[in-house]
Amino acid sequence: MTPPPAVAEPPSRPALALEQPVSRGDRVRDVIQAAILDARLPQGTPLVERELSAMLGVSKTPIREALKQLQSSGLVVSTAYQGMRVRVLDAAIVREVTDARLAVEPQAVRMAINSRGASRFEEARGLLARTEALVSADDTAELSVTNRAFHRCLYAACGNDLLIDFLDKLQALSSFIATAGWHVQATYDEELTEHTRLLEAFERADVESATTLLRSHISTAAAGTLRALENGSHA
Repeated sequence: MTPPPAVAEPPSRPALALEQPVSRGDRVRDVIQAAILDARLPQGTPLVERELSAMLGVSKTPIREALKQLQSSGLVVSTAYQGMRVRVLDAAIVREVTDARLAVEPQAVRMAINSRGASRFEEARGLLARTEALVSADDTAELSVTNRAFHRCLYAACGNDLLIDFLDKLQALSSFIATAGWHVQATYDEELTEHTRLLEAFERADVESATTLLRSHISTAAAGTLRALENGSHA
């Protein structure tokens, strides 16, 4: 009996790298986002590719990529007649973002606590420590980003990718709303205290206290920004 022909071994495949380098567009996005959050690029400022390219010393391609990402996040808007510009904050978008967060974020935190149980949360504690340092430095742009990272740290522990993705999409606008309020009245000391109390409740698995504190925290911050808008004083 003739033995079956030998089966050739499949060619080896190259290893795939999971981590990709940060693109120039991402770095440009971060720089423009920081300038929007600390009002170096005030609300309503036109964002002209040629001018941004000259200011940042890069070609128009990463500028265009960055602006598309910022438009997707809600910080930048585009119109047929005015082109790209920094969003002008209004009461409607503050209420929409706040209502969306109130509807979803406390539930995600509830699920996270039920999943983790009572335990120390080192990552969140590290973000609180960084927040404290940024409050002392009065670095509002980076402080806002770190505050959002703290919130994400808590809600991402729920493990539900759909909830996490939904809340992630609100992150940039949440930062924008927070910094707009801070330009009128700096409340980040009080917010640091609120974050500390929230984390303490989270770590001892006190679901009701944690979700109540979170709702109050979100609502109070939005109310301050709304008052500033109603008084006609915004960044």
